Amino acid sequence: MPGEALGPARAAWTMKPSSERFLAEYLRALRDLGLYREALAEEVYVRGGGVCRYYLADCERITGPVHGDSWNYLLSTSSRGDDSAAADASAWLAILYRNEGDPGAAVSMARRAVALRPDDSFYRCLLAGMLADSGCVEEAGELLRRLRLRGYTGYSYWRAMAGLAKAENDTRRRVWAFSRALELRDCPESRRNLGWALFGYGLEALREGNTVLCAERMDMIPELGDSSELFVRKADSVSKLIRELENRAAGGR
Repeated sequence: MPGEALGPARAAWTMKPSSERFLAEYLRALRDLGLYREALAEEVYVRGGGVCRYYLADCERITGPVHGDSWNYLLSTSSRGDDSAAADASAWLAILYRNEGDPGAAVSMARRAVALRPDDSFYRCLLAGMLADSGCVEEAGELLRRLRLRGYTGYSYWRAMAGLAKAENDTRRRVWAFSRALELRDCPESRRNLGWALFGYGLEALREGNTVLCAERMDMIPELGDSSELFVRKADSVSKLIRELENRAAGGR
């Protein structure tokens, strides 16, 4: 809910203007509200790379030109070094290219992040997700299998597993993966991801004629958000439709 986040985020940053974390939350709220120009106007307060650069670069992507100051900063940092800053910039660029609809470039930048920091499990999960998005499901699956053997099954792992399940059209496994992610990190993002996965699972059951399973899945969704969430409203509409069809069928007997 970026509208509600904007005021507190701005207040936090005002009280501690040196905090990149607070500035990042403010920039994220501005971006999510579509206030891209307002976000870009705060670029003068950004020093170095990191998440603030990502939000600014994403605003540049949306408003054009894509390769603005922040995007070019990330490109330069990614290409000129072999340290953690270059790996971090490569990871942000991978996400930006995915947002732009360029899976090939996204995979390339994710590979660079992994090459720079091969022991970082987060970058490996990011690469697995990018590979799944681009259709390289076998490589993505093998990468996730190796991570699991290494004992890493954190939040990023389950998000990547959900992406692989989506690429393989395995709706049930996608719900399972997002459920595990929610267990590890209960936040609006994880609830929203699971909510949409359950909605897709329910629609799949409905198309197959299984109204009971569809209703069960739709009834689980309101626990994940309130009526301000689109997936909750859509699930409620489907539930009402199922009840109406059942009532009509019962009346016709």
